[in-house]
Parts: sequence; structure tokens; C-alpha cells
Amino acid sequence: MAYLGNRNAAGENNSFKILDDLAFTTTFNGASSAIVNHTADTITINNHRFLTGSRVTYTNGGGGNITGLTNGTVYFTIKIDHNTIKLATNASNANSGTAINITGTGTGISHTLSVAFDGVNTKFVATHSGGTKAQMTRSAQLFLSHNGVIQRPHDTTTPGNGYGTDVGSVIIFAAAPSSSDVIFGNLVANNFPTFDVTDNKVDTFTADGSTTIFTLSRAVVNNDNILVALDGVIQYPSDSQNTRSYNVTGTGSNSLVFASAPAQGTVIHVRHIGFAGAVTNGVTSFYGRSGSIELTASDPIVGIQSGSVAIGTVRTLNFVGAGNTFKKTGNTIDISIAGGGGSSSFTTSVTGIQTTSAIVGVGTTSTDDADLQGIGNSARGLYVSNGMILYDNAINGSHYIGTSMNGLMAGPVSVNGVLSVDGNFVVV
Repeated sequence: MAYLGNRNAAGENNSFKILDDLAFTTTFNGASSAIVNHTADTITINNHRFLTGSRVTYTNGGGGNITGLTNGTVYFTIKIDHNTIKLATNASNANSGTAINITGTGTGISHTLSVAFDGVNTKFVATHSGGTKAQMTRSAQLFLSHNGVIQRPHDTTTPGNGYGTDVGSVIIFAAAPSSSDVIFGNLVANNFPTFDVTDNKVDTFTADGSTTIFTLSRAVVNNDNILVALDGVIQYPSDSQNTRSYNVTGTGSNSLVFASAPAQGTVIHVRHIGFAGAVTNGVTSFYGRSGSIELTASDPIVGIQSGSVAIGTVRTLNFVGAGNTFKKTGNTIDISIAGGGGSSSFTTSVTGIQTTSAIVGVGTTSTDDADLQGIGNSARGLYVSNGMILYDNAINGSHYIGTSMNGLMAGPVSVNGVLSVDGNFVVV
């Protein structure tokens, strides 16, 4: 693959790469049993660029043939993995996995397999920087010229014209290049996590001879963010000092305006190459929103859980009551809650803990209640200590002991109310 003109310099983050030659020759040691495995009929070439069905020419490099192969003969490769291939006599056998029986190694260390523009091969592995495979998700990430004409990209493995792409960094031409063809190309950008590949979009229009304004599929920041070709010929954009072939204007910069109408039938090819920042709609998929993204009141900034169950969307922590403190340590907030500020069934008292609900405790409203309390320095109410259960020596109010219950009072007991007994009651 030859190149015309000056090679372009590396772009920002060194992400604009010139492609290696698509036609290539690989040299290997045909005398090594570690490379030529006549038991498995395989040839090991680390990180090779061959595909199943690639048409290759074998040479022995001036040594002796690998047994089963003939010097200068065309074969077809079978890709086993990224380091190993087999050879077949024709494309049909390659696609079916029917390999040539290799019965022995050759001699010499300069055996070769060559992939060429031969009018047969349509598929080539795209690499740059001497063998690094191009990381691409869309055909528009590639810029290819075929005999000086920019080719149209298609996101398909069966392009009707121009070229498409397939997994594994594969370029697929609609028509097989011949030996006289001159092809060059570059990779617009590797698919890094920070690169918005949706910006690599192509708009296509057909001129009618009079229309000068064409609406783009997406807004662009300026002329620098598109590449315009007429029938494959790259056009020269206008700038602040000069009026040239085209300009970008209109609401949101979505109109391509030509200085003069392209001739009728001319194919207009517009490639979006710029990264669209926050001023356009280029930011994608942030909580389902696009455009100039702003945080909203519904965005969950702090994730708070209780018992492994998310509380919900939280933007503010409000500490109720005096004496509460918090301290930030790294990404952790240490919270100290003094209490006394909220509503609870438990409250404090000078004599201990009291409850206001029978559900959570004994159901008293005051620890000073003479009928029932658990204070260790008195014998009022109920007192448990040292294996003894003590009760008041007076029964106040009305009480009922049912048949399913037993009652016990020890000591002199005063009944100051009504005591009804259906069960067992003993007074000592």
C-alpha cells in the first residue's frame, strides 16, 4: 500500500494513526519444528494478520521447501488463533477447515507468506505503528483513499461500494483491489473509553445543481469538525479571512453552506470528525440525559442505606437537636448523634429510663409512678434483686386475677381498692 503526499503528524493524544500497508509479507523460520508443526499441520507466526480465506503466496526464501508446500505457489490461510495458521489449496477448503498435510520442516530461515492486492483478496487486517491492530467500532473511524478517491464507509460486512468493517480490525472492500491500485489510509481515532465514537458519523447527499444549503444530521461546533468531499475530492473550508468551498452556519451550526451549488448528481460526503463537547449534544448517557448536563434535585448524590435497603434520593443530611457532630475523613463521614432532638418511645429521666409506649417496654409514663417502677434504692412498685422479687405492700386501684394466673403477696398487705380473684392468690 503506497502513500501519496506528506504523512500527517500525530494528533491530540497521538490518536490519529497512519495505517500500515494492507498488503504485507511475513518472514518465518521454515526449518524450526517449533514454528512448523508437521504433526498438527500448523505454522506459528505470533500476532499474525492472516484471516481465514486470505490468498497468500508461499516462498522458501532460497532454502528447501516445507514438505507439503511448493515454492512460489498460491495457498489460502486458515486462522486457528492470533498466533497460528494452517494452509489450504483453495478458498473453499480454507472456509471448511480442510488443511494441507505438512509432513516435515524445510531448510532456511527466510520462508515467506505474502498477502497482496491481487484482485481476489477483499479482506485485510488494519494495523498501525508497525503491527498494532486498529481499535474501531465504526467504519467512519477509518479514512481510506483508493487511487486518489476517498472511499465511502459502511457499517456492514457486505458493502455495496467503498468499504465496510468487521470485528478483529478487519477492512472489507466492496471490490478486491488489484496490483496497480494505490491505497492509503489512517485511523481517525482509537476507541478509547473517553472517545465518543458517535461523533464518527457520515452524512451523504446528492446535489441537484442548484441547492447550496444541506442540513447535517447533527450540529457541529465549526468547520474544523467536518470533512467534506464532492465525488471523493476533499473540499477546502472557508475561514474568517477567506471564502472557499463551504461553511457551517445556522441554528446550532447544523447547516452546510456551499459557496456555489455542486453540479447535479454530485455525491456529497460529510464526515463528522470532531468531538462534540458540553456545548452541543455530544455528551451521552448520563442518567439518560444528553446535552449540557447539569445535576438535578433528583440525582442521587449520597447513597444511604438502612438494613441494606436504600433509603432513596438524598441531597441533604439534617442533624436534629443540639450536640450532633460530623467529621469528614477521606470519603467517609463520621457522625456523632447526641440525641434528645427526635421523637421516640424512650425518653430520659433523672432516675433512669422511662417509656411512653407499652409496645416497646413496660408502658409507664413516669419513673415516679408509685404503682410500678424498678428503682434499686426503694421498695416501691416492682423490685428484682439478689434472687428476690419484691412488691409494694399496698394494692391500689382495681385488680383482677383470672383463672389462668397466680398471685403472690408477702408481708402485711393493704388492699386500697377492689381485688377480684378467680385464680389462685396467696398472701403471707
